[in-house]
Amino acid sequence: MEGAASLYQMEMSKEIQSRNNIGRKNKRPSERTALFVLGIAGWIKDIFTSSATVIPRGQVFQHQGNYLSAGKEIRYPRILLVEDNPHIAQEFIEAIKNYYVYGSVKILVAYAYDAAVTFFDNEEIILVIMDADLDDKDGDGAALTRKFMGERHETIILANSSSRISSMKLTGFGACESLDKSPEKLKNWLLLNDPTGSTG
Repeated sequence: MEGAASLYQMEMSKEIQSRNNIGRKNKRPSERTALFVLGIAGWIKDIFTSSATVIPRGQVFQHQGNYLSAGKEIRYPRILLVEDNPHIAQEFIEAIKNYYVYGSVKILVAYAYDAAVTFFDNEEIILVIMDADLDDKDGDGAALTRKFMGERHETIILANSSSRISSMKLTGFGACESLDKSPEKLKNWLLLNDPTGSTG
């Protein structure tokens, strides 16, 4: 008798399991499963589309030196530094801060072509330190030099490259000096062209 009851229970559990399987096949995915699938789809979409999103890539540093005497002002209160190597950019930022003992200087650092264009279009920049080796999908240092000189002839562009050929290319488009990736050369140039920043 017990064997028959046990056999009956096994048959019933098989039938219930079979019904559940049929029900699962006909049911839509649960909300949790749907959200999981949508999450994966969104993640895959982000991988393939995020690189196409243009986000300006730059930083702004405000440096305040000692106050200038009445009637005195520095010549370059806003400097655009275009440099795709963050380590080299940091060396030049420090060089600018150390040079300007007097006056207030805004240093706009562009690590990419789009950031350089954004800064130039939105700020009254007279001095640009241009990375002649800039390698960006949107353009290079030569393209930026042509663009900036075409829009504002009074812009002073210093070519910054360890390659003589790259620097010569920029001087051909209007850059007035080559810094050879040397913060010391920048300091010497500023001493000649904006001495107030150093002497007050």
